[in-house]
Amino acid sequence: MVVQTGRIGQQLKQPGVEQNAPVDALWTLFALYFVAIIPFWTVRYPVVTDYPNHLARWFVLFHMKDGAYHFATFYAPAWSPLPYILPDILAMVLQYFLPIDVVGRCILSLCIILVAAATYFFLKKVCPENVGLASLGILVAFNPNFLMGSISNEFSLAFCLLVVGLWVSYCKAPKVMTAVGIAIGLILVYLSHLSGFVVAGLVMGVYALFQEQRWKKLGILAVLSLPPLLIVAYSPSHAGSGASFLYGGLVVWGKLKHLVFPVQLYTSKTLDLIVLAGLAFLIFFVLKKRPTFALQPVWLAVCAILLLAYFVAPGQYGFGGYIDTRFMPFLYLFLLAVIRFNRVPRYLYIGLALLVLFRIATVEQMFISHQHELNQLTASFEAIPRNAKVLPLVRWPDNGLVGAGDMHHMEYGVIQRGLLDPELFHLQGVQPIRLVGSPYCPNVFCDAAGAPEVDWQQVANSYDYLWVLHSNPEITIFTSRIGDAIFSNDSVTVYRVRHQL
Repeated sequence: MVVQTGRIGQQLKQPGVEQNAPVDALWTLFALYFVAIIPFWTVRYPVVTDYPNHLARWFVLFHMKDGAYHFATFYAPAWSPLPYILPDILAMVLQYFLPIDVVGRCILSLCIILVAAATYFFLKKVCPENVGLASLGILVAFNPNFLMGSISNEFSLAFCLLVVGLWVSYCKAPKVMTAVGIAIGLILVYLSHLSGFVVAGLVMGVYALFQEQRWKKLGILAVLSLPPLLIVAYSPSHAGSGASFLYGGLVVWGKLKHLVFPVQLYTSKTLDLIVLAGLAFLIFFVLKKRPTFALQPVWLAVCAILLLAYFVAPGQYGFGGYIDTRFMPFLYLFLLAVIRFNRVPRYLYIGLALLVLFRIATVEQMFISHQHELNQLTASFEAIPRNAKVLPLVRWPDNGLVGAGDMHHMEYGVIQRGLLDPELFHLQGVQPIRLVGSPYCPNVFCDAAGAPEVDWQQVANSYDYLWVLHSNPEITIFTSRIGDAIFSNDSVTVYRVRHQL
């Protein structure tokens, strides 16, 4: 069913009849794909919060048996068909051909390009008249979850859009190869992130209900979903299993405030307001000009269900944070198919392109502004002997995790000096690595920044050096009891631990 609206007397093409976007719109779109990755290649340290931690894990896993490092004394691989593991597999393969720094930048670039290309593919299959709007995929790809380091979530978003597009194509014209692609795509979505796997199943199920022979299509979907579901059934328990759902204080206000989460950076209210005002202006202009368009109820239903899922979902489950906001990037991109334009107005795709360029520029500026501080942090690595056991002491920033490039910068020392760092992500059922040798960890993340809860005698017994950011000045009372400062600059102090207390 298609509801038509817009200017009287204009004819709208029937659904499923492909109509090409303007050639200049497509060239603009493809050019934006490549401009979008520039920030990852123009600075020494991309400011993606968890990225150094992921990069170090990939390096350690690849060099586990390398005699030049002592990684096997502190870490052990824990490979299994886990969700979130796809970037790890890709990084392992790429390291046979490329140095780790290039591998990391390639994967960051893929996060943007895959989401952007998958948005284009999705629109090409479900609403080809709207492909000129696919540049919104770039804007959404630079969402706060990604800039905080959720690389797996970006892969999941891209593969979800891909598999949904294939499902739409299959429902229109069933083909064996398309079905095989869907089955493989669902496995890739699962191995990327559970959020995308849940959304893909939900969206494909809703779409099937709007089709003829809906029960037959649901049955086919169930069969195609069987391989990843079997993997889920036989996978080891996840780190969050058995944990409780956690909601914030002012739940309703928080939910309403985060409706714009995918298009914010949270580093500057002014810059965020410019993007939000630009989007609001484009929406206002569309309503004022009233171009011919049709409402597509199936995608309206999909977006309504995703919005409901967002409002119902907790902010945190177990050790996983930002659970609810993970639905929002999917919602934004599926919204592109709700209204099927007869032809995307030129001002609309030009306006989106300008907003995308503005977002790329703000990310580039953010990256550049942190380089001096991050170079100072790197200078501290030379004060620590190779292969030493080092405990980072870093307090979580008060103003959010976006732009917190210092939080995991210590992990570059793992790559550059072979340092043994317990804060390398090693959650059971999440990352394919674990700690060995019983190093002391005050919590599951080995985060010792909460000084009163830390057993400092155990720290002294387990580690050779402490790496203390100056953003955590109150910790020096405790570190000075067990160590001597051997290096300090404007950003960090390194302590050598006195083992004889």
